[in-house]
Amino acid sequence: MEQLGVIEEVSEPTPWCAPMVPVAKKNGDIRICVDLKQLNEVVIREKYVLPTLDDVTSKLAGATVFSSLDAASGFWQIPLDDASKRLTTFITLFKRYCFRRLPFGITSTPEIFQKRMSELLRNVEGVCCYMDDILVYGRTREEHDHRLDEVLNTIHASGLKLKKEKCIFGQKELGFVGHRLSKEGIRPDPEKVRAIRDLSKPQNLTELKLMLGMINYLCRYLPHSTTVLQPLNELLRDDRVWRWYKSQEEAFTKVKEMLVAAPALPYYDVNKPTVVTADASSYGIGGALLQEHDGKMLPVAFCSHTLTAAEKRYAQIEKECLASVWTCEKLSQYLCSLESFKVLTDHKPLVPLINQKTLDEVPIRCQRLLIRMMRFNPVAVYTPGKSLLIVDTLSRHPLANSEQSDLEEEVEAYVAGVEEHLPASPQKLHQIADAMKADEELQSVLKNVQQGWPKHIKAVPVNLRAYFSQQGFLSESAGLLLHGSRIVIPIKMRDEVLARIHEGHQGLSKCRERACLSVWWPGISSDLKRNANQCQLCQNNKPTQCKEPLLVTKLPPGPWRHLGVDLCEAGSHQYLVVVDYYSRFIEIAHLVNMTSRRVIGKLKSMFARFGIPERLCSDNARQFTSVEFKTFTEQYGFVHVTSSPHFPQSNGEAERAVQTAKKILKQDDPFLALLAYRATPIAATGCSPSQLLMGRHLRTTVPVMASNLDPEWPDLKRVEVKDRKAKDSYRYFFNRRHGARSLLLLSPGDSVRLKLDGEKEWKTKGIGILLFNMNEIYPAAQQMLRKVTYLGFQVSNYLRRIKERLFLP
Repeated sequence: MEQLGVIEEVSEPTPWCAPMVPVAKKNGDIRICVDLKQLNEVVIREKYVLPTLDDVTSKLAGATVFSSLDAASGFWQIPLDDASKRLTTFITLFKRYCFRRLPFGITSTPEIFQKRMSELLRNVEGVCCYMDDILVYGRTREEHDHRLDEVLNTIHASGLKLKKEKCIFGQKELGFVGHRLSKEGIRPDPEKVRAIRDLSKPQNLTELKLMLGMINYLCRYLPHSTTVLQPLNELLRDDRVWRWYKSQEEAFTKVKEMLVAAPALPYYDVNKPTVVTADASSYGIGGALLQEHDGKMLPVAFCSHTLTAAEKRYAQIEKECLASVWTCEKLSQYLCSLESFKVLTDHKPLVPLINQKTLDEVPIRCQRLLIRMMRFNPVAVYTPGKSLLIVDTLSRHPLANSEQSDLEEEVEAYVAGVEEHLPASPQKLHQIADAMKADEELQSVLKNVQQGWPKHIKAVPVNLRAYFSQQGFLSESAGLLLHGSRIVIPIKMRDEVLARIHEGHQGLSKCRERACLSVWWPGISSDLKRNANQCQLCQNNKPTQCKEPLLVTKLPPGPWRHLGVDLCEAGSHQYLVVVDYYSRFIEIAHLVNMTSRRVIGKLKSMFARFGIPERLCSDNARQFTSVEFKTFTEQYGFVHVTSSPHFPQSNGEAERAVQTAKKILKQDDPFLALLAYRATPIAATGCSPSQLLMGRHLRTTVPVMASNLDPEWPDLKRVEVKDRKAKDSYRYFFNRRHGARSLLLLSPGDSVRLKLDGEKEWKTKGIGILLFNMNEIYPAAQQMLRKVTYLGFQVSNYLRRIKERLFLP
């Protein structure tokens, strides 16, 4: 594409950047699909009315010879303005690119292309354009050839390229926009009605009732349909025995002919509201295209497909997704030019998968299917099954010799690739699969996933109802039951997985975030809470609650710009702890001694890995206030800020990191614990420290899908908004829970309670507590005391200065 001049590399910042997905074509080529969904929300469409079939057929009177020309990669033949190029920027694993030519996927593309084609050939007689299809016709061979020669000369002069293998010349009958053109007139393309025309006859009363429901729905606008259906209706009587005689066969054949003939099957009109209906049974797919004509939704085209042996083993949600995607692809010539259309389904869990969920949140087979659907703009709408009589019947009577596509092969290849690159060891996956086979509960769930769940929860056993509510996310792959991209863990292995998730002895929120990356079972959140509450190490190391009003720190503009640093001691060893205020990424360095030179050496090593920060905050320890450290800050060019004396909360991120570091260092394998911390999403940002600092998740001992380890930068705007909301929430609930309040101004006569230097705990009988009377303190001290914590709260950084002024011990 770059060699052809379709795209060009982008190096400067751009206001838009879209993701892309490579899709294999039938001929082995690769198509680059760029997801421009967000850009389309703000694109102003160039309104240009596309021609209808009536516009085309009104010009074909007397035509006997037809030719069809096809533009090669038609959209790419239109250049983009320089101002528009950067809006189409997309990202790959290697570089960013933007389109120099009109790309597929922009909502205004069909109108732009249709307008250019119409303007190009508007002065040529005997030609009609519909997107990249050009129809040339004539009443005689000579007239046709003359017009064809003129069209080809015009195209050659314009520089437009044609695809030779798709061009058809000098035919007496030709397919165009889903219909067949000939000198006799226009008729529906037999392929579009073959699903109805070749419908197999019913074998019992149940199948007859289902089929008559569809026939009555389609035939209610046709004259004499009741008379034709009389022999079939006779079989519904209670006193009749099931016998399929010649009269029933003739009635069945006659009604199928009525269904595929006008006016039952109207012409497709691109300007009318369009609806796609799709349904899947355990062995087939049915689909139909309907359009509104005179206030009635009438069918334009039908299709059906018999599921292959592999497709029959799909979960029900995957079959329904396959039905919608396959139907849209089968009817693509009608849908590719539409700004939007509805896809009606009777499977409610499919609606959020198509409309809301991102690809990484859906089952892996659905991921590949939805990638195929990216070139359309569907909106899924739930409709009760009783309203989808046509596709329900077609899915239960699919064509046995339906045309096979490469869809199954591509989907299974994609799933096989995901399974092959699962980051868990083969032994662990086999262990989970074996445990699942012995788990009766999960075997029952797996059976429902493959064969379909009951329609009502009351029909589901009590122990499976927790899975019923999640049926839209459950699927099966390689003998494993999956919840989206998370592995459903068998009952007997859940305690082991809980222990692995709690490695590092992190808090409940982080354990839940870590579980959301890889594993799931009903009630996992409650199990994580119980496991954390029963952990003796966590209970013994709970921090004391501070009762001062919480002051939050604004999120820095980017990673590794604002660092907090502190010293700590654990197990008779000294350590340097550094934390990034943006990503919460923690570095722990062992110190042989506590000199400034040793601390500076460790900081230089970290700066060499991650870069020099803009700002570093520490306490007033001598290692950070020495002349040597000041020289280091000037040499490396960063701002060094110290926290307020006696007030460690002013560097709260570093203090919290020290608590985390001490907990990590107490464990048998501190490296594994530190890895677990770095790989676990932070509740405040929704991303793990490694993802915010390095743009990727880290592989740990917990089984996880390979797609979750792909490098991917999160939406930093969303991270900032989520962090701000989380901190506002922390502040509100913290202050409410502890009765914290803002510092009050003090007046003469007020009493304050202060904690003396060197006192690590509050004394029970007032020893170490000083009562000051404001009348005994001169005005300068009064001004400083205004910021002392009021009525029993921890003292602020002004305490030492006050004591020095008052000559207190």
